[in-house]
Amino acid sequence: MNNKIRIGIKTGIITLIIIVNLLYVSSANIGVSPANVYFKDVLRGGYAERIVTITVDSEEPTKISLEPRGEIVDWVSFEEKEFEVSRNKPYYLKIILQPPVDIPNGNYTGFLRVTTSSKNKGVEGQATGVINAALDLYLEVKITDVEFSSCRAWDFQVESVEKGDDILFKVKVLNEGNVRLYPTIKIDMWDQERTELVKQVEFSEDMIIPTTEKELNIKVESSDMNLGQYWAEITSIECYAAQTLTFDILEEGALKAQGNLLRISSPTWIKVDDTTIIEALFENTGEKNVNARFKGEITLGSRVIQILESELSSVSIGEIETFKFYFTPRKEGKYIVTGMVFYDGKRTFEKSTVINVEKKGFDIGVIRTILIYLILLIVIAYLAYKIKKEKRRNNLRWKR
Repeated sequence: MNNKIRIGIKTGIITLIIIVNLLYVSSANIGVSPANVYFKDVLRGGYAERIVTITVDSEEPTKISLEPRGEIVDWVSFEEKEFEVSRNKPYYLKIILQPPVDIPNGNYTGFLRVTTSSKNKGVEGQATGVINAALDLYLEVKITDVEFSSCRAWDFQVESVEKGDDILFKVKVLNEGNVRLYPTIKIDMWDQERTELVKQVEFSEDMIIPTTEKELNIKVESSDMNLGQYWAEITSIECYAAQTLTFDILEEGALKAQGNLLRISSPTWIKVDDTTIIEALFENTGEKNVNARFKGEITLGSRVIQILESELSSVSIGEIETFKFYFTPRKEGKYIVTGMVFYDGKRTFEKSTVINVEKKGFDIGVIRTILIYLILLIVIAYLAYKIKKEKRRNNLRWKR
């Protein structure tokens, strides 16, 4: 009978520990794509970068930390060493490589250790334990002292404009070489019959560092051009790419300016003295590029706490501009954020959002976890006491 009691007590302890761990410990599986990264023909003292995607299978935010190792540990850097990832919010990590100028030519290897630590909220008000998982991303670099230039240009664009507005030409350029590139873009503008060269411009002011992509925006005055259709031959000289496009110079007021303030977003609940971000999203749904500015305010009751006003921003057709502001409340309460966007002599409908600010205090989830472990310790101590007491009884019986 005594053995059965002892076995039952031990089984109870083990079962209790397992249940607590199952209820209050969670982890997330991590994925990195691609699994290997190769930097080819990087110049000594040069620059290169690659993008990898980090994902997890958890709905809750998972904290990720990075640690480079191996021969290239001192050459590798990141925009952020710690960040959060969730199932619907992958992280696009930019791996930046900057080897020293005195490094010998050759192949070098290393790896990037990606470590997770998840503190999931689960049911509101509950905290969970932490499990760390690690994954190594293999890195290989070929160092050279041979300079070479190469690039690729694509996505040539131009839109019709009203007379007097700037004609905006766009082209994307990728620097595939290992030296800095100042791409030259040449634009020849012809009349409707394509018999007379009306205007010619060259642009080479933007610098693109190796392995990076940039969209070039070239503005050309239209005030000296007549109304009508034109043809534009756009050439990227270094990239050996060209495309012919057409556009119109229209009468003033011919193009419709239209925009929509999609939303003002911010966290619903924050604590006093915490800094939060407020974002206002404006979409250009019209037929012309517009200059837009957000104006708004944050109020607490009838009192204006903070004025929100952005810089003037150029928003292209179909694009969404995000105006960002930061707010640090000094007292608790219900704050209302309201505002609208002004563009091309127009304004959007007013939108608003609410930020609830509460006093800082103890995290109820942490308190609950502490209580659970205290109860667990008490139960274990009680069971240990019962076992010890049972042993004493058995010893007394044997002595008798």
